[in-house]
Amino acid sequence: MSWCITDADTDGEWSWSEPRAWSDDEWAKIIKPGLDNQSQLTWREIDAASSGSGHKMHHGHEVGDICAEAQARWLERGLEQFDTLFRFRIGGQKKRAWGYIVQAHFRLVWWERNHKIYPVD
Repeated sequence: MSWCITDADTDGEWSWSEPRAWSDDEWAKIIKPGLDNQSQLTWREIDAASSGSGHKMHHGHEVGDICAEAQARWLERGLEQFDTLFRFRIGGQKKRAWGYIVQAHFRLVWWERNHKIYPVD
């Protein structure tokens, strides 16, 4: 697995007052080390990772499954050709790195701290 931040959306903030940009501290301590760790694995190993309850740690989502605001932002970013996102759970229960995969390369789009892009009850 390889990755990049070429398509990262770091402008502004979400309606729930979460900035899209990550802090230098988040980058250095959570995001970069987390993605670097994943890059040591194959996609098969990444797919097999699960939590203690058996829930997949990292997996894909259809764009239609995410919140309406994120769907609109996806289109604003010109990413409509990608109908599936992939998300890594990195750095805690609710933290996610969202993006898409092209030829086994993960392109990070959003860093999320509070599990609001794909909310669950």
